[in-house]
Amino acid sequence: MQSCLGIFIEENIIKYAKLHKEKDTVKVESYNIAFYENNLEETLRKIISETYSYKVPISINISNEIYNTFEVSSLLNKQDTKKAVNIEYEMLCNEKGYNKASLEHNYLISTPKENPEVQKVLSIIANKNEISKRTMALDGNRIETITPITTSITNLVDNDGRENIAIVNIEEKTQITIMVDGQIYRIDVLEDGMGRILENINKRENSYAKSYEACKNMTIYTKNSSELYAETNDYVDMATSVLIKIITHLRQTISDMFSSIDKIYVTGLGTCINNIDLLFQEYIPSAKCEILKPYFLNTSSLQLPIKEYIEVNSAIALALDGLGMVDKEVNFAKSAKSANGKAKLSSVMNQEISIDTIREFFVTLGDKIRNDFTVPFSSSEKLLARGAVACIMVAIVFSAFSLVISRQLDAKTQEVEVAIAKTNTELNKLNTDIKTISSRSTTYEELTEEITNAPEEDVTNQTPQRVIGKDSIPNLLNRIMYVIPKKVKLNSIKNTTANQIEINAEAEK
Repeated sequence: MQSCLGIFIEENIIKYAKLHKEKDTVKVESYNIAFYENNLEETLRKIISETYSYKVPISINISNEIYNTFEVSSLLNKQDTKKAVNIEYEMLCNEKGYNKASLEHNYLISTPKENPEVQKVLSIIANKNEISKRTMALDGNRIETITPITTSITNLVDNDGRENIAIVNIEEKTQITIMVDGQIYRIDVLEDGMGRILENINKRENSYAKSYEACKNMTIYTKNSSELYAETNDYVDMATSVLIKIITHLRQTISDMFSSIDKIYVTGLGTCINNIDLLFQEYIPSAKCEILKPYFLNTSSLQLPIKEYIEVNSAIALALDGLGMVDKEVNFAKSAKSANGKAKLSSVMNQEISIDTIREFFVTLGDKIRNDFTVPFSSSEKLLARGAVACIMVAIVFSAFSLVISRQLDAKTQEVEVAIAKTNTELNKLNTDIKTISSRSTTYEELTEEITNAPEEDVTNQTPQRVIGKDSIPNLLNRIMYVIPKKVKLNSIKNTTANQIEINAEAEK
């Protein structure tokens, strides 16, 4: 049997639900809504104590997450798609001025029918500090999942993809999750929600609990309802104005979509207001509007009104994440554990623990082992135990890291030795070439010396060369052409001396 405690945390309200799962049967063991102001950790401890969930996995929601959408090519493989998404994420951080080091990034990918050549990426960015605050508030408890409620809320719908649906989760803010062909297609977050309604009512009631009770006793009157002429009050007008803004946004979103929406589910704290589903149906007649009921609840066998379960739908959805329905791509728990582990290790290393304290700790630890841990640990003992475990983990990590580095160094050493051997071979070839060049250089020097020492020619007695003009020979040939008899073959013309030209000609006779 699996169990999980889902805790949905908002600024002044906490919803929680503990679920059991046995095979395919899911049951809600306990649930409630708690109001708090500045004592979040204390309120969480009370919830864990009340539900007896000391060793039960806990699933919680992230807060103030940021959603963005962009597209990548559907022709990319999984690895290239991841690279493309990371590039888009870095460009988004640069464009928006986000500090990437303080953020965690997860994403979902869907392939829209209107354009199968691209993949639509739904980017979810969460603040590391926000996640750390949530996990530190539950320090000592096992946190199974940390997810956005916008994706977890789909756990409550048994959707086979035949219907396109919109889930309107009216909590402190309003989150609208649209599913097309069984995939999350779009997520919108609106500032208008129950937080604004409760805040306005709280100005008069001066209590969030009383403000919530006022909402539970509130009824929205539609044009088609039988209470058309019933009297309304200021609280109803406050709620109606906020709900109309939500409906207007939803209508515009549906009209802009390529695919039609078949059904609209309304859930969240806003479902405490009577006839809220009728109000949605009146303004959006193109789709069937109804209150979202968890698919596994059998209304005929429930001992309590279904409405009480519906009010904690967000907590039930988170608990289903912890029971195995979570999409791993949007689970921020892994990064939170890593960050908290580093923070705790730093805290332990900064503690000054004396030798006597350590000795006393191990003596007490031995007594507790003999007594089967019947005596609870004190806070200092818990600190020492965590410090010991952290040191052991650091030693293991350091040893593994050293082994990896050592192997890499050995591989690099072998590569260097091979490179040195190749270099030595090339150097030997170079030395041989140098010797050959040196021998040839010696021969060259000898020839040069011979030429230098050769006797100079005596040019004093030489007869000066006659300079013949460039047109002299053509003119001579031209004249010969006119005076030479016919049938005489000109064999050669030689300049025998400076002043004599010998012409050799031959006649046929």
